[in-house]
Amino acid sequence: MTEVVPFFERYAEAFVAYDAGAIAACYLTPSLLVRDGQAEVLGTAEAVAESVEALLALHRAWDVQKVQPDGVEVLEDGPAHAVVRVDWQLGRPRTRLRWLFATTYTLVPAADGGDGWRIAVAVTHDAPF
Repeated sequence: MTEVVPFFERYAEAFVAYDAGAIAACYLTPSLLVRDGQAEVLGTAEAVAESVEALLALHRAWDVQKVQPDGVEVLEDGPAHAVVRVDWQLGRPRTRLRWLFATTYTLVPAADGGDGWRIAVAVTHDAPF
């Protein structure tokens, strides 16, 4: 079985740290994002960075300081890709307020051999944003 949990743990840590560069490095270009039924092709590293900065701006506005994968399920484990559903939990400090949503990712191996995976497609389900 494909080991993807460490990848998503690092991805979550980058969000907690508001590290746009580390988040953007998790994406392949071009990549496809689908949020709220709207498709967005991120064709360049700059487009990925802009998308990441917009999402981090929402996190800042909501004072998100906790980001964690609450469940990781490998739906398909191919020789050169993985399809993974991640149930995410976002939270604020000193409160029980949480946002829960899921995202399905298509991952491909990092071309540079790096830390294993890059996000090629992300489809967000029932997201608060």
